[in-house]
Amino acid sequence: MVKRQPKKRKHEQCKENVSPQKKKMNREEVKLVEKDWMPAAAVEFFKSEKFENLEKIMKIADKNMSFIGPFRVLREGSEVNGVELIMTDRDETDLPEMQTFLKCSHGKFSFWRDTPSEKNPVIVFSDIQGIPVVTVVGNTVEHAIYGFCNKISKLQDNSKEVKSAIAEILGLLGAQKMEKEANQVMKKRKKETIMGVLGPGPGLLVGDFPNTKKSRYRVVSEESNIENLLRCLSNTGKQHQNTVIGEIDALMNDVMMYNDEGFYGNGLELGHVLFLSNQKSITNQVLLVLTTAYNLYGRTDFVKILELSMELRDH
Repeated sequence: MVKRQPKKRKHEQCKENVSPQKKKMNREEVKLVEKDWMPAAAVEFFKSEKFENLEKIMKIADKNMSFIGPFRVLREGSEVNGVELIMTDRDETDLPEMQTFLKCSHGKFSFWRDTPSEKNPVIVFSDIQGIPVVTVVGNTVEHAIYGFCNKISKLQDNSKEVKSAIAEILGLLGAQKMEKEANQVMKKRKKETIMGVLGPGPGLLVGDFPNTKKSRYRVVSEESNIENLLRCLSNTGKQHQNTVIGEIDALMNDVMMYNDEGFYGNGLELGHVLFLSNQKSITNQVLLVLTTAYNLYGRTDFVKILELSMELRDH
């Protein structure tokens, strides 16, 4: 762990991490700027002839697999949208950018919107580690199913029935076609986004300074070891937790300075990692850093979704 010089906190609201009981938001009163949160890719796949057949075979491959979120709404024939749709089956580790639609034994697949107005979101997979690793797998539901098959096929103890189901799914999708398409999406994603330094992720759409090609993400040379810090929060006593929180607050002070200089992407990155760790002791830090980042980028719908998502936690 890199030793950092203690800094005086700029954000006094994070000094105490025991938040007072806050009245839960009334979802009916929460209005989003964007009105349509039903992914076109979900509608297209749901209406296709292969949906029911693929779902049936996928359940043979993994009995814990299920289409949720937007697919639940489509299956029920509901016309809900806005907050009610984006919160359907939302998990406490779903970032505001995420809309999960497929869960399985190995993790979950979600649509990922860089901005609330994104109409063609990429699809990411989140594993079930303590701090989930989020990676891009494509931009269609079929790409997600291809990724689902790859996850299961790597297991050593698959039965003949499971192996047969995987082979049948890949045959229906066209394995080579899926691999080529998914790789093209991932390659394009790497060109369009900043991958950052805090670990694997979907990439950050941070934008450039006006009239320049200078990124709003500052590359820092110092390794923050943020994931090690976050793991320490769940594995150490109260006294050591306070030390770790001090280290995290020092990182946040850096981010606040970067914000003042226009480098908003660093706060977005740090906020994502803090949120995914799902640690009660840094609830205030998560809200502060992500709310600031979303507001600076004008992604105000994500602020409301963040607040609603934090209410799902038993913190």
